[in-house]
This record gives sequence, structure tokens and C-alpha cells, in this order.
Amino acid sequence: MNHRILAVPAALLILALSGCAKPPDLSPPPGGVSRFPTGELLCEGDILVARSYGLIGAMFANYSEAGGKYSHGSLVYRDSDTGRMMVLNYRPTGMEDFCTPEDYFSRYNRLALVRYKGDLEEARPPPGFGLDPGLRGGAALSASAMRWLAKNREKRIPPDYRLDHDNHDAMFCLELPSAVYRECGLPDPFFRARRADEDPLLIKANRLFKAGVVEIRSPSSVLDNPDFKLIADWTRPEYDLREEALNEELIATLIGDLQTGYMPDRPNFWGRIKLRQVFAIYHIVTKLMIWRPKQDLPDFIDQEVINNAYMLYSYVALAKKEAKKRMASETAPCPAATCDPAGPTLERVREIVRESAACYRDRYMANCGGVQ
Repeated sequence: MNHRILAVPAALLILALSGCAKPPDLSPPPGGVSRFPTGELLCEGDILVARSYGLIGAMFANYSEAGGKYSHGSLVYRDSDTGRMMVLNYRPTGMEDFCTPEDYFSRYNRLALVRYKGDLEEARPPPGFGLDPGLRGGAALSASAMRWLAKNREKRIPPDYRLDHDNHDAMFCLELPSAVYRECGLPDPFFRARRADEDPLLIKANRLFKAGVVEIRSPSSVLDNPDFKLIADWTRPEYDLREEALNEELIATLIGDLQTGYMPDRPNFWGRIKLRQVFAIYHIVTKLMIWRPKQDLPDFIDQEVINNAYMLYSYVALAKKEAKKRMASETAPCPAATCDPAGPTLERVREIVRESAACYRDRYMANCGGVQ
């Protein structure tokens, strides 16, 4: 059993899935085509998996397959108005989070390009939605993607905190490309799932955070899907792998703590005052933002959930701050182009993380004596 999957429900409380934020540049790229950073031409229906920055990326990259590198999944489609390739991905900010491939690639340190291995011409537009029934292949996938974009523009699709892959009333990032492929009659790219109600660690996480997570799917699972093939992967050459190692080890340390019985402690009096202020300030600010629809906190986020998140966040944030300070003084940069991932530099970073976490563990977590 891989303990890393427990990280996902915690991530839901500070969800910030990376993607495209600024309006896309719709001018044609050089040569009129879009290419992956390693030079491959992009095609309609291509799946992009990427590594987000920071702890959120580490959580989602490592929650399933051992050694997973990717934390986010998106779909390449052709915009019918401009004729150019675009990337569509879902975030809690809304599915109108779309951009050019060039813009998308600029936002990540790790990327992989994955393509359907079968006959793409078997794709058909979903019936009953007014799409051209004569569309085939990538054109059908693009039309389906744009239908979801239009649906979200009409009425924002809420974020799926339960990670329910089959219920599209709410969505998370992997659900979008899966929905497009499945409704066009092709296999689901993200095919591997771990049911929450069958995993003791996820049961514990659901109890801590009351998220009611249904199942866990990994962005990296598309790389093991027999219906899809890896076309290319890329890591930014100057990417300092020390940061990635620090984040991954910190997540692994936190999950290891929870496995061995440590639980979020209860904050002191002033800490509880801060928690109540979080709720009050949030509701005041959202009421004042009259130019936007009011977005209430998800039903499962109550004071107990906020308490657990607050204590875990305090523990992790202070441990990370201490680890980064020591990492900068005790190790040298480790750029992806030249660094050995199994070398002594990254191993030293991991040691620093474990030592830093030990300094703060008992301050923010109570040892309950054994796995809960």
C-alpha cells in the first residue's frame, strides 16, 4: 500500500492546481503550428501532464504510483474560431482557464506529451448536444472540449472536492480530458483508480478533513495506460531539483507522521480565535465583492476541518522554511540538466527536511500512539 495517496485530501484544503491564468495570445505561432518543447507537433486530443510548483505539486504527483512526476492533466484541442491549438484544463477558478500551448509550457518544470495509440478516427461527437454528427477523430474531441468550455461559460461548473470521476456536476483537472474521451467513445486516459472506502489511510484522511473523497486517480496513470503512448517528456534544464526533493520529502514525512499515529493538535486559545477570524473575514470579503458571484466555502469545511488544516499547515510551513534556509547554506544548486537525482546533494536535502520537521512536530501534532 502506498502511503502517499493520503496527501490528496489535505491538498483539497489549500487547493491551487496550476494552469493558465492570463488571457491567451491568439496570434499564430512561428510556422503556424504548435510544438512540444522537445519539438514534436501537437495534435488534437493530445494529453498533457505537468508538474506544478511547490507542495501542491508534490502532493498530487506522489499520491499514487511510486515515483510519479506529474500533478496535473490537460487536453489539447483546436479552437474552431481561430484554427489554432489551445490547451484546456479545469481548475477551481473555472474551466475558462485555457491558453496557448506556448503559454502553458512556460508555467511548468516537468511536462509529458501523451497520445492515443488506437485509431483516433473512431472518435465521434457525443449525441444529443447539437454537435456536427459528421465530425471524426481529433475534430470530434475538439468539439467536445469546446462544448464543455461553453457549458462552463453559461454556468460555472464547481470544483469537485470529492474527486468523483464519473459525476460531472462538479469537476477536477483529470476529469475533463477523461469526460471528453469517454463521451466520444474512446478509452479513459486516466484509467487507474484507488477507491477511498477500500483504503484505511484514505478513510482516515476523509475523517480528518470530512471531504468525502470517492477515489484517487493519478495524473501519471496515463503513462501506464495500454491505450496511450508517451510521445515525449521534458524537464526544464535550469530547474533546481533540490526544491522538488524538499517538497517531496516534506510530504512523505507528513504522511509518515500520520501513519505512525501523530494527529493535528488542537490550537491554543489565540489559535482558536484566529480560526474564527478566518471564517468571519472570508464571509465579509465575499459579501463586499458584489461584482462577483458569492462562492461559499464547501460544506465539509467546518471549524474542526479548519483546525486540522491550520495545525498541519503551521507544522509544514515552519518545517519547510527551516529546511529551505539550511538547504541554501549547506548544499549547492542541482539543475536538472546536470544533477544526479540519486546523488548525495538531493539525499542531503532529504535529511535536512527530516531533521527540520522533527523540530516542529510535537509543537503542532499530538502523538496518539499507533495508527488511527
